[in-house]
Amino acid sequence: MGAELDTRWFDLARTNQLVGILLFLTFLLINIRRAQKGGTMFIRPLAGLQALDEAIGRATEMGKSILYLPGLGDMSEVGTLASITIFGRVVRKVADLGCALDVPCYDPVVMAIMDDLARHGYAEAGRSDEYRPGTVHYVSAQQFAYVAAVTGVMLRERPAANVYMGSFYAESLFLAETGNLTGAIQIAGCDKVTQLPFFVCACDYTLMGEELFAASAYIGREPAQLATIAAQDWAKAVVAAVIVIALALSAMGHPELAQVLKTS
Repeated sequence: MGAELDTRWFDLARTNQLVGILLFLTFLLINIRRAQKGGTMFIRPLAGLQALDEAIGRATEMGKSILYLPGLGDMSEVGTLASITIFGRVVRKVADLGCALDVPCYDPVVMAIMDDLARHGYAEAGRSDEYRPGTVHYVSAQQFAYVAAVTGVMLRERPAANVYMGSFYAESLFLAETGNLTGAIQIAGCDKVTQLPFFVCACDYTLMGEELFAASAYIGREPAQLATIAAQDWAKAVVAAVIVIALALSAMGHPELAQVLKTS
C-alpha cells in the first residue's frame, strides 16, 4: 500500500530534483533576507553590460550615434521589460556624454514608454533641452518592414555601436550581420535561445539567455531581483561542484553519487 502511495503521489526516482528545489528555495530566502537587511549583494560581472560604457564612449569620440533596438516584443514580453531597464542606463550615459541616440521601435506602446524614459534620463542628467524629439520613434509593426528600415539606417548612418536588447526572432540574423558589415561595436542580449547563435557569431558581446534578466536586475538594483540572481549563482555553483565530485568519484570506481544524480 505504501509503495502504491509513493508511486501515486511522489516518484522516488526524482528525489534529487526535490532536494535541488528545496536547496534553491533556501538560497533564495537567505538572499532575500540579506537584501531586506541592506546587505551587500555580489552579482557576477557581465562583460556585455560593462561594454556598454565603452561603446557609448567610442560613439562620443567618433561623433556618431548609438543605435538601440528594443526587440520585437510588446509589453507582455519579459525580454522587453528587461530591455527597457537596460535602456535606462544607456540613455543616462548618453545624456552625460552628449552623443546621439537612435531608437527605432516595433511596438507603439513600447515606443511611448521608452520615449518617456529617455526624456526622464536627460532630465536627470540636467540636459532636458538637449533631448531631440524623434530620438525614440515608431517604424513598423511588420517584422521585415521594420528590419528593412533599420538595416537601411545602419548602412546610411553607420552608427558607432548597435545595441540589441529584448526579444528577437528570425530578423536577428539580418540585423546582426548588417551591423557587423558596418564595423560597429555590437552588444546583444536575447531571451530566445534559437536566436542566440546569430548574435554570438556577429556581435562583439552577447548576454546569453538569462543574463539579459541578470543585467536588468543589476542595473535596476531591486533587492528582490538581486536576491534571485544571487540565489541562482549559488545554486549553479553547488550543481557544478556536485557534478565535478560525482565525475571524480566515478573515475575512481565509486559511481554511487552519479547514480543518485540520475533521473528517470
